[in-house]
Amino acid sequence: MPTHPRRATAVAFLASLCVVTACTAPDAPSLGSDDTVKAAQLLLTDRCLSRQGLTPPRPDQRPPDAEEQSRVSDALFGTGRAELSLTLPGGPEVRQHTDGCLAEAQQRLYGDQERWFRASTTVNNLKSRAPAGERTAYRELRAHAVRTARTILRSAHEKGTNP
Repeated sequence: MPTHPRRATAVAFLASLCVVTACTAPDAPSLGSDDTVKAAQLLLTDRCLSRQGLTPPRPDQRPPDAEEQSRVSDALFGTGRAELSLTLPGGPEVRQHTDGCLAEAQQRLYGDQERWFRASTTVNNLKSRAPAGERTAYRELRAHAVRTARTILRSAHEKGTNP
């Protein structure tokens, strides 16, 4: 089963994120809120993949064979029909799974994956034209994710787990 190009790009992005976060202590002042959330998301998705017996992708490792890459992609992004969808003005439909390691990480970080999907998709695509309610939800959920991410990274650092 071939890997979808967007999934391959996302796997590569998540793998490259470890380069940014692996050498930075979670309490370092240079780690901004975006990087804090990304680092916690990477840690959570790595743990999820590891629980399934899969090796999280890393840019300094040889790429896995196509079959393993497909298993990692399915575990990371979910499979089957996407459960979340939102049609943007002008017609494009954005869809996302509620299963998979990434969905699990988003649920943990944002507290409400469906609400985060709706708010982030709307705000990221419509920018200042997004309805005020969605912009407010985005800010609230993002602040929740930053606080949660700091707690996750602090705990991992105290336990000696490398984010």
